[in-house]
Amino acid sequence: MRAALALVAIAVLVAPLGACGDAKPTAAERVITPAGGSGATAAAATATQSGKATAEGAGLRPHHEEAVTECPAAMGDTVDDEGRVAVLLDEANRQIEHAMYAAAWTCADRAADLTPTSVEAHHLRGAALAALGRDAEAQMAYGLALALDPDDPETLRAVADFYINGKGERGRDALRLGLELAQRGSRRAAARRRRNPPLAADLAVLEAQALNDLGRSDEALTRVDAALRMAPGRGDALHERGVALFDLSRFTDAKAALSKAIAVQPDDAYTHQMLGLTLEQLGDQKGADASLARALQLAGGELHSPVLISVPEFQQEIDAIVASLSAERLARVKLIRIEIADLPSTEDLSAVKPPFPPTILGLYRGPVGRPVVLPTPPGEETPSIVLYRKNLARAVKSRRELSEQIRDTLLHEIGHLEGLDEDDLRRRGME
Repeated sequence: MRAALALVAIAVLVAPLGACGDAKPTAAERVITPAGGSGATAAAATATQSGKATAEGAGLRPHHEEAVTECPAAMGDTVDDEGRVAVLLDEANRQIEHAMYAAAWTCADRAADLTPTSVEAHHLRGAALAALGRDAEAQMAYGLALALDPDDPETLRAVADFYINGKGERGRDALRLGLELAQRGSRRAAARRRRNPPLAADLAVLEAQALNDLGRSDEALTRVDAALRMAPGRGDALHERGVALFDLSRFTDAKAALSKAIAVQPDDAYTHQMLGLTLEQLGDQKGADASLARALQLAGGELHSPVLISVPEFQQEIDAIVASLSAERLARVKLIRIEIADLPSTEDLSAVKPPFPPTILGLYRGPVGRPVVLPTPPGEETPSIVLYRKNLARAVKSRRELSEQIRDTLLHEIGHLEGLDEDDLRRRGME
């Protein structure tokens, strides 16, 4: 995941569910002492306990109260609703700029209460909620903003960023949705009489990010170059250009782009990581190790050291998976080679156009989309499968995850051997 683009912001926030720590007793749970003295206190306590026991016995859910960070916006009693909304939205933006997302949410939410049709209020609510990790609520807020104005480029930028760069897992459908929204935003921004180059550049970078992640790096390069024409020297655009060039196996050009990006954003962990992977492909292992170590140092827990195991141990993992196959599958798999390589070769990457990205986990060498006749007839090359040890080690966080990923990758490639293409595997949950 990349760091999200800077967005217009929002104010005041409610703490996420379950994030409040030890809950304080609510008013209903406290014993209130009436003016009558200790006897009345005891009676009140007895009544409260009795009521609580009855409620629990009836299976009622416990009462829950959210902690809220109030919006710090100050306004006089004489300000009308329109003026209040303006103050609340300004404060929401200010709070977002200072990463005070809880307060930003409250400010934007209060603005939405006063003007439910305010696109900006719902846009800011979505941005604050997304930053707080409340994705389902953020989706709803962004959906309201888009329903009110489907063509607002600023909102399209924010929602595209949510689907492309948001926290948590982002599958292909989320990337496709983010790409469509960014492309629509780019078209709307270009159609405006008054141009906004920074906004247009933001949208082009978002397009490039989604295209890179979808394996369409040749198209990504076109969009990121457009962004750099509008905003030369942008660190995120230079980073994305480096990613596209890396994925296209243009490693010398990728090194140049990533080095420029680091000059602009020297503390970006992901740019150091990409530079390290690029240097590795260029044969500069010492430089690669230094860049990858710097990435881990800067990442703050977002990146992890590779879970690298020896080749014999890796082979044991493969043997155990093959031994667990059904008799029919096992008979087919025994007729092909399963290889281990540290990284993909130039020949493997260039087997398709555009080339496979160098970070692939495994590869099936053979015809895709139809079953192969085995044993292979004379004169035809026998299919094979190769798993990439270093790439698999970098794709996981723990030894257990590594075993799972080796299994899933090998079964994915065996699926190709059995005639399944990428879409067939996706429908089976084997992406």
